[in-house]
Amino acid sequence: MGLRLHGCCRKVGDNQLSENLAREVLRAGVDFDGTERSPMRNAEARITPRVISARDGDLGAALAYGEQALQGDPQSLPSLMLVASDLSAVLTQQYVGDREAREFVQHMRTLHSR
Repeated sequence: MGLRLHGCCRKVGDNQLSENLAREVLRAGVDFDGTERSPMRNAEARITPRVISARDGDLGAALAYGEQALQGDPQSLPSLMLVASDLSAVLTQQYVGDREAREFVQHMRTLHSR
């Protein structure tokens, strides 16, 4: 439930609640020894702080960790791309003239078309 609610909050722009819920998803998704119980959910939850970073003007953090989130399991890429589209939208709207932002968005489009 946390993942769905966290995604809804991200979509409507409630950054604080969205980030808190994403942290909870990550906390619950990792065993005591660091093993990920839910790698896909965790990857999706890791995108939320990137979207918030981009919204807050920290393009470097958004791009670095956004790229890292996309390095996961290729089978989960279609689902992850739906979540990453929020990041793409922010980058496209707020960073029109930035070369790195455009390259990241293009990279996401390339991954999506595979």
